[in-house]
Amino acid sequence: MTHEHHQCDFLVLGTGIAGLYFALEVAERGTVIVLTKHRKENSNTRWAQGGISAVFGPDDSVEAHVK
Repeated sequence: MTHEHHQCDFLVLGTGIAGLYFALEVAERGTVIVLTKHRKENSNTRWAQGGISAVFGPDDSVEAHVK
């Protein structure tokens, strides 16, 4: 087994939405390496269930979302 040595300005551990967003944000400031434990398609973000909830109208409430 050979070991390669890489240098970068930013090392991102994980390919979830937070890691990928950060990588994109800092890419203009230096070199970025993104590491994933297996395949990029296997991130928790890809399999996340649910979403963002917010009150948008007068007939809606935080309590309704909690229920």
